[in-house]
Amino acid sequence: MAATKRICILLLGLLLLLPLGTRAEEGYTALVLDEADLLTEGEEQLLLSDMAALLPYGNALFLTVNQNASSSESLAQSRYLSAFGDTSGVVLLVDMDNRYIYLASHGAARKYLTDARSSAITDKLYTLASKEQYYLFAQKTFEQTAAVLEGGRVTAPLRYVTNALLALCLALAVNFCIVSLQHRKLSPQNALKVKVAVNTASTVATVGAVAAVAATLLHRRKTRHVESSSSGGGHGGGFSGGGHSGGGFSGGGHHF
Repeated sequence: MAATKRICILLLGLLLLLPLGTRAEEGYTALVLDEADLLTEGEEQLLLSDMAALLPYGNALFLTVNQNASSSESLAQSRYLSAFGDTSGVVLLVDMDNRYIYLASHGAARKYLTDARSSAITDKLYTLASKEQYYLFAQKTFEQTAAVLEGGRVTAPLRYVTNALLALCLALAVNFCIVSLQHRKLSPQNALKVKVAVNTASTVATVGAVAAVAATLLHRRKTRHVESSSSGGGHGGGFSGGGHSGGGFSGGGHHF
């Protein structure tokens, strides 16, 4: 009886040492390898539940490390292949050594989670990692990833709109300064001519800046549409299945 009890305790201890993971009916697995100890045990359990949304489309790995002698990209890819082999899935790495987050997809998943979409997701959410809100960062990242695999789109950051507004404000400020200086030095008639000329130049510059931003946004929208159309294989929605890779990874990341 005592021997049986000791065996049970030993088995329980071994189970506690294993990395947390959960398996879906399709055979895909969600795995948390928090080697940098960024999450509490409770947060690891919650994150596994969040990662379950990806399991219909492939494996899901969340990996954190304190030391990395290679690139974040190489480490994430090698650890994914070690864990799951040449099968479809997603890996999210928090590299504390290089202060870099990296989101990558492999196999059939990379048809939808492309380089551009991985970069868009990490661009949106890297500030959460910067604030050491690691669980929230991982949860939001996997949420966005699941939405992409389901056929959704990633909302790009508003930096282009911000740039347009800054260009407008700068043009108005320069316009005001030039007119004020010239008005003091010139006769009323010449000052009026200068004011009209500066206003015209300022308007042209502002319209050009806004037009350039609009063109960039339109190009990005067309690019996302082309990616979705070309990778869907005729399907109207998201992931179309398949367990093996077409070769390599797609991914993107951001320093934090």
